[in-house]
Amino acid sequence: MATFISHPLFGAGASYILYQSQSKESSQRFIALSTLCQWLPDIDTLSYLFPIDETHPLGHRGLAHSGVFALALAFAVMTIFYRPLKSNRTQWWGHYIWFFLMTLSHGIFDALVDSSLGIAFFWPFDTQRYQFSWQPLLDVPIRFSEFFHPQFWHAQWIECQFFSFLLASLYVVHWLRKSYLNRPVTPVPAPIEALTSESSSSA
Repeated sequence: MATFISHPLFGAGASYILYQSQSKESSQRFIALSTLCQWLPDIDTLSYLFPIDETHPLGHRGLAHSGVFALALAFAVMTIFYRPLKSNRTQWWGHYIWFFLMTLSHGIFDALVDSSLGIAFFWPFDTQRYQFSWQPLLDVPIRFSEFFHPQFWHAQWIECQFFSFLLASLYVVHWLRKSYLNRPVTPVPAPIEALTSESSSSA
């Protein structure tokens, strides 16, 4: 799986790159909530403590990795932590879409893992599990003993390269966009007709 280490680090890194705020408290809250949204779908790993089959909706990569879960979690975050933004629809929807994407991208990353266990993206409308044909990330069993196995750290190294590339790309795109928006505005020359009329009136 894309591990519990990589998911929150990506959430924290992406939100740190993109979020602009004058308030340190506001920035810290946004980064913390983005990290939470990116990590929380893995709460379904608790299903391994119970006699729940992996293919069950409550199993790993089931309903907690679905689009419906992402919509619900983003709405809960906005309702609890960003209620004052309701007066500003643009900011409210901007934050809501961000937290939704942070949650949903967890499942997208897991669908890139070389594993037989797919993602229930469309639960409850479709219980089928889906994966991408391109699977660059390695699957690591969810066991404490795996921390001491070389395969775990090899998988971590691959994930580190993968998510570092994503964050670097995100930074470059954000920097280019910011540079474009902050570029100096070139004065528009006055039309020749206007200059002619001005010179005639002054004469």
